[in-house]
Amino acid sequence: MQLEVKPGSPLRGNVSVPGDKSISHRALMLAAIAEGTTTIENFLPGEDCLATLRALREMGVDIETHSRKRVSVHGAGLSSLRAPDQPLDMGNSGTAMRLFCGLLAGQSFTATLTGDASLSKRPMNRVTTPLESMGAAIESTGGRPPLKIHGNPELRGIDYGLSVASAQVKSAILLAGLFASGETRITEPAITRDHTERMLQGMGVRLQCKDGVIRLSGRQKLQAMAIDVPGDLSSAAFLILAATITPKSDVLLNNVGVNPTRTGVLEILQKMGADISIGRERQCGGEPVADIRVRSATLRGIDVEPSLVPLAIDEFPVLFVAAAFADGTTRFSHLDELRVKESDRIAAMAAGLAALGVQIREFDDGAEIEGGRVQGGTVESFGDHRIAMALAVAGCAAGGPVRVLETENIDTSFPGFVELSQNLGMQIHATGEKTGMQPGVPVLAIDGPSGSGKGTIARRVASVLGWHLLDSGALYRLAALAVSDAGAENADDDRLADIAGSLEIEFEVDDHGEERIIMAGNDVTAAVRDEQTGLNASRLAAVPAVREALLALQVGFRRAPGLVADGRDMGTQVFPDAGLKVFLTASPDERARRRYKQLKDKGIDVSLPALSRDIEERDRRDAERSVAPLKPAADARVLDSSDLSIDEVVDIVLDWTRQRYPEETEY
Repeated sequence: MQLEVKPGSPLRGNVSVPGDKSISHRALMLAAIAEGTTTIENFLPGEDCLATLRALREMGVDIETHSRKRVSVHGAGLSSLRAPDQPLDMGNSGTAMRLFCGLLAGQSFTATLTGDASLSKRPMNRVTTPLESMGAAIESTGGRPPLKIHGNPELRGIDYGLSVASAQVKSAILLAGLFASGETRITEPAITRDHTERMLQGMGVRLQCKDGVIRLSGRQKLQAMAIDVPGDLSSAAFLILAATITPKSDVLLNNVGVNPTRTGVLEILQKMGADISIGRERQCGGEPVADIRVRSATLRGIDVEPSLVPLAIDEFPVLFVAAAFADGTTRFSHLDELRVKESDRIAAMAAGLAALGVQIREFDDGAEIEGGRVQGGTVESFGDHRIAMALAVAGCAAGGPVRVLETENIDTSFPGFVELSQNLGMQIHATGEKTGMQPGVPVLAIDGPSGSGKGTIARRVASVLGWHLLDSGALYRLAALAVSDAGAENADDDRLADIAGSLEIEFEVDDHGEERIIMAGNDVTAAVRDEQTGLNASRLAAVPAVREALLALQVGFRRAPGLVADGRDMGTQVFPDAGLKVFLTASPDERARRRYKQLKDKGIDVSLPALSRDIEERDRRDAERSVAPLKPAADARVLDSSDLSIDEVVDIVLDWTRQRYPEETEY
């Protein structure tokens, strides 16, 4: 997949970025060895964190997925993990691999960690060396993955000084220290992110952190807790940069984690002249959280202080682009760690910026960038998600369009990056495919007539699989609600289409299996069912430009790890290439009885015969309409639910889905 970004209008809006990747990884791992059930809210369903989730399930951990962003981990204590039947695939995630090294070091079994081609090139000696000194035996290929970890339940605590500031190495040692006898003591050469320490303390573990030294006594019990993952500052950084360099922009980012061990990127940008303000500071699950407002500003070159490097280690691709737009020279040093990330990030950014006409001198541990005019052009991402997003954002203020190659890995950390950026007004598009659509992402299309139960089945199946949900029937109502909120009821067709096409929507499922509809961060489930909204929706449906905009919006829901879409033409019009199409039906009498019970349960007085007549008339109209008539797709599997319970239908559809997508339904 390629991304193309054109310079254009200002970025404006109020959005929330996905949950923090570092915290999501740690929440899963620590919850797995805690005692009791830990519920994780705003979990990041990116490919990296899903690799961690799948690996824990391979080791017998009971993980329940309520929705894409809400999971419950039923932990059974330190000794509860069991030997996996196959190697554990970490995908592209260095965090997962290094932290699992620590978690597996103290087990009573052997496990192998593998990864993709990029991860298999990354050095692991810095994490395996201290673990081996604790008593673990780890086999590698020249210090690189795959790693075969021979666990040792008799690990010994150590006193270890980190040669390089690394939160991943520190965390791996702490995880191993939980299983070790005696005390584990770690000395850091500089402050690094402390999510592991905060979460351990939240789970009742006693540890001391003072003057760069961390002390942990082994074999303490962890107690389950509720975890609300804040928005990822590393993801927010791309939008902060975009708003800063795009003239007349004003963006508010909600609920972003502002842990002081992570805010180096904000401090550096502010030193460069960025207009960034922090508001509504508060604590959320032991982590500091705030809203971040960013307005466009003129940047100036600076010498970045080495002391800030560990506090912004993942954000330097963003800062390199900021330097390219700054007046004067910006100098970076002490960035050796960037050479062994998902790519050699110093070399990758030097190549990308040079391709855009930026003057950059590359050093062993950093770079010097002469700010000024940034040209358009085509750049390589080297398969690195952060390189891809940073260079894409450069297109917001470049002298011409910027095209970024190999951007598939963006989903490892920032699923929905393109759609969220578009909602702010960024002129960003995926090329070579329909906008927002991710080829290869599995789709289950469920169509059927009114009263067939397709909405209920779609919600249940999506919840079990942890896939995205699309309730296409609600889209026109949501568009009508957005038009009303914007006071644009009398606007022309183009304006209505713009509003419809820029909706920021998420369909979720609550603990009771009921649908919750979130638009622009607000729960609009009740408002969207309002009678006046329904009337306004009917009027919008008659506008061709709105229908076209909503078609594009529906296609954009096709995002990893998968999509369950319900409606009337999902398999025939919107997702004709869906891998599995189900046409759910039932007899008119049975559908009328279901609708009758549903309305009666809500206290609405209705007539069963009248409902039967209405359903028969609606079936006739749907089948005879000239545009997208209601009918099964030629390759759909027809399921008559007249004599089946909801649970039976769900089980059938899940079986079909798992048969069609065996690998993608492991989650």
